[in-house]
Amino acid sequence: MKHHVRAYRRIKIVSMSHRLRPAAVLQIVLAVSLSLAGCAGSGGDQNTEQGGESPAPATTAAATAAGGGNGGAASTPAATQTPGPAVAPVPAAVLDPAALQPVFGFAGVAGKQILVSRENNDWEEQMQALDIAIGSGGQVLKVRFESWQPGNEQSNGRELAGNLPNLSGYVFKVVGGAAKPDETYYLADSSAFNQAALVTVEPAPAEAEQLSEADPVRSSIAEAKQRQIMSAWKLASLPPGRELYLVQFVRQNQDMLFSLVLEEEGKLSFMDYPAEITGNEYSVWRVDDGGEVIPQMFSLLYAARTADGLLLGINWLGAEGINSFFLAQSGESFKELDIQYSRYTSPM
Repeated sequence: MKHHVRAYRRIKIVSMSHRLRPAAVLQIVLAVSLSLAGCAGSGGDQNTEQGGESPAPATTAAATAAGGGNGGAASTPAATQTPGPAVAPVPAAVLDPAALQPVFGFAGVAGKQILVSRENNDWEEQMQALDIAIGSGGQVLKVRFESWQPGNEQSNGRELAGNLPNLSGYVFKVVGGAAKPDETYYLADSSAFNQAALVTVEPAPAEAEQLSEADPVRSSIAEAKQRQIMSAWKLASLPPGRELYLVQFVRQNQDMLFSLVLEEEGKLSFMDYPAEITGNEYSVWRVDDGGEVIPQMFSLLYAARTADGLLLGINWLGAEGINSFFLAQSGESFKELDIQYSRYTSPM
């Protein structure tokens, strides 16, 4: 403004000293007007440099916040997935030991017949409902009841494949596959026997050696019984992760003991067979067993899961015959069920 005042004073002084022509006066007025306009423009540029960009209107900032920076459009919140209900594991199939019936038979020479030996024909109605046979380590066969067979005078009394046509009993025909000749089979109604509960049986090789003294399973069994071991054999694997052993312990005076032992992930379950020598050291557990048990004396009909553990169908071969029975696991031991079968097979 001082600059403008000085210019105005100069104009006044000139006008006082000389009388100017109108055209000159007009030029001076235009020059002053242009000078004032330039001063105002210079002040506006200064404000811009000091304050930077003009702040955005409040409405624009609010729209940006609401739109999340996407052109002012409001964004949709990400969908939250609600986890579905947890899928419960399917319970393993089990067999009810209480539902088992005492029906056993043995296979003929060709494996196409199974005879359930009986003295009298008073079970035919029950026999007609049976349609499967299980044996020889869990082999399942479809069978069909054929007829009652009376015995004849040609029988030698042995329940062996070669004598099957001469024995009295119920004859079943093997419909699919073939049974193993002379093997014992358990017969059942498929609608009442849960085949899904059966466990794979893998017999140990016949030429397998004993467990070495350094074997950890052998050491665990000896420690559990607090008794030295005379012999220990693996009978079978029952996957997953289960092994069945036959163990005979060292004699203590007149006391003898052998056990069937199931090992599963370090846990041991025992079926003990104690005996006392009372004079005949060659018939301790069975007639003429020599006071010794070996793996060739034992085989499995089958193995199955129950609500309490495993069910084992066992064949025990003796000098005069074969005993078949069931062992049901309960905790760290087994108990023998009251379902048994004996075949007289003594050599002639």
